[in-house]
Amino acid sequence: MKKLYLLLPVLILMACSSESLSVRDAKGLIDTYTEKNQVFESTTIDLGERKLRIKKDEAEITALKSLESEGLVSMDTSEKYKKFLSKDSVMVVNIRLNAAAAPYVINQKKNRAEVMSYVFELQSDADVSLKLSGKRKATATAKLIKTPTPFAVIGKDKNPNTAFINRDFTLKYKEDSGWYVAK
Repeated sequence: MKKLYLLLPVLILMACSSESLSVRDAKGLIDTYTEKNQVFESTTIDLGERKLRIKKDEAEITALKSLESEGLVSMDTSEKYKKFLSKDSVMVVNIRLNAAAAPYVINQKKNRAEVMSYVFELQSDADVSLKLSGKRKATATAKLIKTPTPFAVIGKDKNPNTAFINRDFTLKYKEDSGWYVAK
């Protein structure tokens, strides 16, 4: 009987081990990971002085004007002229990023900036599918909803026919910290 009383706490500790991973725990881990490390699609925008043709680059000019109306970029026209024997006019503009565009900028160089065009967020009502590959490693597949940013008008959509993507996240277990999303 004494052996049973000594064995009972050990069995309880083994049953309540934190090595087990549930779908709810995996969804919580993925949610905190996507809040800290955003999942996004990016596009580039050319900065500085550029020559734009009014008819040929009409879509780009309207996109830049919409960004200018939102206060994300500044577009100053320095000159406008028509080439000899040409049907199209040329407009020389200077494009600059404003401070309001800072949350969307990923990487910036002298004449080019990489900006977020679409941001993906975890769908709140969808479950996460979980595949355990061992006691300390698992793969979770989650559905992420696509949300356009103001810079979506500039770039091309990599998945134009869907409003979501499925993404795999690798989950690992450490004894001292528990489960976490591996990069």
